[in-house]
Amino acid sequence: MKARTDRVIRAAGTVILRGRGRNRQVLLVHRGRRQDWSLPKGKSEFGEYSCVAAVRETLEETGLAVTLGPRLPALSYFALGQPKVVDYWIGRLTDAAVASGDVDLSERWAANEEVDEMRWVSLARVARLLTYAHDLKVVQAASGHAGLTCPFIILRHAKAEKRASFAARHRGQPVSDQERPLTAEGEAMTPMVAQAMAAYGVNAFHSSPARRCFDTISPHSAAPHQIVREPALSEEDFLRDAQRTATRTSELALVSQSLVVCSHRPVIPTMVDSVARLTRTHAADTSLKPGEFVVFHRSLKRSGQVDATREFLVEHSQHSEFEGREN
Repeated sequence: MKARTDRVIRAAGTVILRGRGRNRQVLLVHRGRRQDWSLPKGKSEFGEYSCVAAVRETLEETGLAVTLGPRLPALSYFALGQPKVVDYWIGRLTDAAVASGDVDLSERWAANEEVDEMRWVSLARVARLLTYAHDLKVVQAASGHAGLTCPFIILRHAKAEKRASFAARHRGQPVSDQERPLTAEGEAMTPMVAQAMAAYGVNAFHSSPARRCFDTISPHSAAPHQIVREPALSEEDFLRDAQRTATRTSELALVSQSLVVCSHRPVIPTMVDSVARLTRTHAADTSLKPGEFVVFHRSLKRSGQVDATREFLVEHSQHSEFEGREN
């Protein structure tokens, strides 16, 4: 056995459920190399958001595309002598035929070195097949989530040029601070931000009018004409009327679309607090770094409207600081 080290392996995966009541099933994968039955998962790449890794690894192992529902309890254990943390989410199938049970597998999948078999297993029988007891706890947590949810994401813009540098470039008389751009590092972050938004199935995009916010979303997440500008969520409007910022955030939080809004560090605490006040939700950590975000998973009524009487489930973005892709 290899000696234990302090280097933590970060991985991510999904619990994919289908059916209702006694017919509810979970997808398990068999890894021939290890001769075990487990959940779709794999190691995060360097700098990758965990949510992106969960969707990517699920697709690579099963051939099934998913979007993410609520986050599930993470697992921590030792693998080959190294500490390992696996982040899990509920995976929502995008293939209607597989979700309905008309077919079991994607046409894109074939047995391979990673996964040589997959099975849909009833929740009543899953404990008999799973190799690891800790995986069962994650499945049970997923099965306890009733009904559909819809994400509302508050995103801090990617890394922008510092105010002093922006002023210096304009000889101390800069144009509006709303024109301050992203740095090269910030621009490099935007494709990964787009992948994170796609992981949650975001299809509605809102932004402060500031260039650094707008350019965090455009063009990788959405085309410019698809982004709604929100003056009330700019730094300038926030300083003039914080209540207007809170009111507009609350309105957006009740829109029954998978929605992201990009804003600024000074504005985000008020935005998060305004969403938390809508329900019994505890306010999330608002100390976001550039490109980080908070996700509120909102329960939906049968009508498809957001149910503000139920607590929103909250998660904070995470990204890997470790290289490699070993499962």
